[in-house]
Amino acid sequence: MEGVTYEDMGPEERALDWRVTKGVMSDPVLMKTLEESQSGGEKHAVVALVRAGELIETYVSTEAAVKKNFPFNAVAQALNAYDVGDGVCLLIVRDNKAVISINGLR
Repeated sequence: MEGVTYEDMGPEERALDWRVTKGVMSDPVLMKTLEESQSGGEKHAVVALVRAGELIETYVSTEAAVKKNFPFNAVAQALNAYDVGDGVCLLIVRDNKAVISINGLR
């Protein structure tokens, strides 16, 4: 995504992350898509696009595509640390800023 920068998660992003994470993890179609996409062991992330504080789009993307479209060290590090099946790697893009988090399923 052109014009997007990476920013460490501040208090406002943490609140947004929690709200978006709940929405993503309670979406059965999205979670099934993520599970099926990762069934072969390849890492994927859920990308959540937020505008004016509202979640407007979510999609599952391969590790390679996420690293290509969001070429930030923190994104690569999070994906490298992420274990398939242990949770959701979530990349939130809001106001041309990206933040990433790994959320456990337990």
